[in-house]
Amino acid sequence: MTQPPFQFDLSGGRLCLDFANTVGGMRGVTPRERLAGYPDLVEFARQTGAVDDAGARRLLAEARRRPAEADRAFADAIALREALYRIFLARAQRRPPSGEDAERLSTALGAALAHRRLERRGEAFALAWDADPGALDAPLWPVVLSAADVLTSGAEADRVRVCGLFETHECSWLFVDETRAGTRRWCSMQDCGNKAKARRHHQRAREQRDG
Repeated sequence: MTQPPFQFDLSGGRLCLDFANTVGGMRGVTPRERLAGYPDLVEFARQTGAVDDAGARRLLAEARRRPAEADRAFADAIALREALYRIFLARAQRRPPSGEDAERLSTALGAALAHRRLERRGEAFALAWDADPGALDAPLWPVVLSAADVLTSGAEADRVRVCGLFETHECSWLFVDETRAGTRRWCSMQDCGNKAKARRHHQRAREQRDG
């Protein structure tokens, strides 16, 4: 039997943040890498709708035909991911990102927009991506556009948060807080939120017992 594909957690709320969150745990402390190679990058893009099933198959076939170039494309994707993470972490912490990271994103955005085109759909038009199977960086095009959209949105950029367990060096995931009051603290209530809740309960029980 073949192993089912890893199911990426998409709790970031925006494609660019879900991509930044493809490292689980705490960066620099207990990281859990979810992208081990180019096929994982394509699978992430497929699951998020950044590429469709047919596009994913074409990319994988092209990567098998040009493995060295696929490796370089993957290395570039990881470098971009880390730059995106640092940019959005800086935004969440209300400090400016590094110029180098901003320039990397700007360069990637320019490369992506070169593949944007108008597509006729009946009597209307829509923006689409060209279907060049040789473009091994195609999974990144919607990611960098998503990042640009968030960073230039004003109010949305102000709602970028880092998980509350960042303070205890347990989780470094990013998310957009879409609650009305802007009070969301956890990347996932089912995971980090429940962990923090159980910890508070244990602490209160211990204080009552010791008191």
